[in-house]
Amino acid sequence: MSPRLELWETEYIHVMESVEAILEWFRGTGLRPYLEALPDEATRDRFEAELLKRFANAYPLQQNGNVLFPFRRFFLVAYR
Repeated sequence: MSPRLELWETEYIHVMESVEAILEWFRGTGLRPYLEALPDEATRDRFEAELLKRFANAYPLQQNGNVLFPFRRFFLVAYR
């Protein structure tokens, strides 16, 4: 049997309470190195404020007040 790959993508839709909740979610993961590289708290606050503006544009409030946050994952299985 020759080697083969299976690759697929799944998009999970997280129902978030607000764009601030999205920022909090990112703080615990991919945002940490960026925040740590900024020189002081004031600069971090300005950076996060800019992110919130962009999140508000990218992820509008739904009629129920929540925000739908799509999160894409790629999966790979390799067989020998």
